[in-house]
Amino acid sequence: MIPRVLPILYEIRNNRNVGHVGGDVDPNFLDATAVHTMSSWVLAEFVRIFHNIGINDAQAIVDALIERKNPLIWEVEGKRRVLDTKLKMREQVLVLLHGRPSSTSVTEMVSWVEYSNTSKFRNELLASLHADRLIEFDRGRDTIRISPNGVKEVEAKILKIRTPLQ
Repeated sequence: MIPRVLPILYEIRNNRNVGHVGGDVDPNFLDATAVHTMSSWVLAEFVRIFHNIGINDAQAIVDALIERKNPLIWEVEGKRRVLDTKLKMREQVLVLLHGRPSSTSVTEMVSWVEYSNTSKFRNELLASLHADRLIEFDRGRDTIRISPNGVKEVEAKILKIRTPLQ
């Protein structure tokens, strides 16, 4: 598959802003998104096939390369913010975890969502999300990670992404 993707990347790189139908719409963002996604996939495939490191390290690299991008999240000076202020706290936590390829510390999440009571955040909000199997809440390490059910929840209900079968 890689040999088939590379000519497409090369074509977009060489012909951006050329030959786009509907000249009123600027294609730069769409082109950049396509190039970024395809390039990340190619690099992830190289890591997957040729890694000379432990499987966990290789998986972490691949996960970082394929991190989900979300227009609801704004990253500024090491913090992540949900731009839609109408989302409930529960939804904000899920959206912020959706874009993360690995676990996030509870302290970091509390900072991002600006929750005032950390113990209430852990004992009520995170415990509820964990009970609903939307996240994995590791109390020992004080980390959280979105589950496959959480990903489905974010994509179907919050971001309203539809797959062709839906």
